[in-house]
Amino acid sequence: MAGRVYTATSYIVPFTTTTVTPFMAGSVPTTATLDIQAIRIGFYTSSGVSYPSNGAVLCQLSRLTGAIGGGSSITARIAPHNPSDIASNIGSLVDGSASITGTTQGVNLWQQSLPFTAGANWAEWVTPGSEWRISANTEFGIFLTTQSAGTGTDVVMELTWVE
Repeated sequence: MAGRVYTATSYIVPFTTTTVTPFMAGSVPTTATLDIQAIRIGFYTSSGVSYPSNGAVLCQLSRLTGAIGGGSSITARIAPHNPSDIASNIGSLVDGSASITGTTQGVNLWQQSLPFTAGANWAEWVTPGSEWRISANTEFGIFLTTQSAGTGTDVVMELTWVE
């Protein structure tokens, strides 16, 4: 896919819940579309860490319904791959370092189960032409779910897209 390529990285976000939780969410304006080329997710430890025995995390990229509220803006953490490109057209991009509210998980576009342990990570690169399309005037999010919560466990996410 030809176009301008951008990557955004979340802050380090605590992950200690067992409910389906959005950890990154964004909105595409009415004047653009977004083709997601890569998703990267990594688990880290903070103080007093305890991972559940044989734990796993389900990671999902989904379209959203509702209006994104809360979250911590990571719009300033969007980096164009070509430094002379214009700023991304994405309307807003937040991570879950403050709770993301107002959204409901919609159509699932991608999912991967990861081991819930220190250093576990995943990088999913999409074959060119098969990117996950986020249409104009649409919201999307990356959700995490686990059956057993950890203590002192953190997650970092990275998204690469083409406009």
